Amino acid sequence: MQRTDQTKPWWKRRHAQRLTNWRQQFKDMIELDAYADPGEPIMSVDDNVLSIRNAVHNIRLVYLLPLVIGFWVTSISFIYDFGPNDSEVAYANSNIKEMLDYKRRGIDYDEKEYKYYQALVGDDGKGSRLKYINAVGNYSTDRHRKSVYGDIIFISILVFIALLHTLALLRFPRLADIYFDRQRGIVYTWRFGKIAACRFENLGFREDKIGLTLFLYGENKKQNGGYWPALFGLQPTGKAHMNNEVDNTFLMAQLFAFMDKGKNSVITGNRFYRPPPRTYFYQDKKPYDFES
Repeated sequence: MQRTDQTKPWWKRRHAQRLTNWRQQFKDMIELDAYADPGEPIMSVDDNVLSIRNAVHNIRLVYLLPLVIGFWVTSISFIYDFGPNDSEVAYANSNIKEMLDYKRRGIDYDEKEYKYYQALVGDDGKGSRLKYINAVGNYSTDRHRKSVYGDIIFISILVFIALLHTLALLRFPRLADIYFDRQRGIVYTWRFGKIAACRFENLGFREDKIGLTLFLYGENKKQNGGYWPALFGLQPTGKAHMNNEVDNTFLMAQLFAFMDKGKNSVITGNRFYRPPPRTYFYQDKKPYDFES
């Protein structure tokens, strides 16, 4: 069943439609059974309300978490490779012995080069990153110094980016579920302290690669009072990308069944509850004036 204008591929269609316009088509297309577990992304079902997890949860795990891991792996790899390796340390110790022998025999040698190797391995004959930086900074050539300092700056930037993304991952709150209230006939949620809601009969939707996008009315952030369209994503599958209309069909049919017939058309028990994921340190708190 095609649910959008055929003039463009479905993933390029940007116009929202009214969800209830497709009520009859879904009734004709799929016959639902009630289940003990209605499946993700449904988080809870009771007599009056069905809640669905926000799509940002999947996007966070699929995109942000691998990005954090990737930056840390890259940073650690560059840090590990930075500094003298075993061959350079052995070469430095060998040259120190040779130059000390030259000194004992009265043969000329490069004093600055000797100081570089001595600083590189120290009195214990072992290399380290700090000794390497000190040796290069005080006794090496300008070209070598610029190269090493460039490596330090590059590694510092990588670590800084890794820290920023890690902080973003840890600080990002679990966003509120999207609630379908059958008793009041509305759909509502909130985001960072701002409420968004819409009558179910007026709810807009759009399908794209991310999944399903709902259009609600949100509080205006720039001024007190007034509302503007607010977009909220749903993902009927665990995929954070490359979803299609077929992926959305079952969930949309469940929504119509619940809003039209109640919980018994979706679940077999008296109530369903799915524990929220425990991968968050923060929760997007419900606005204090939510009920009003």
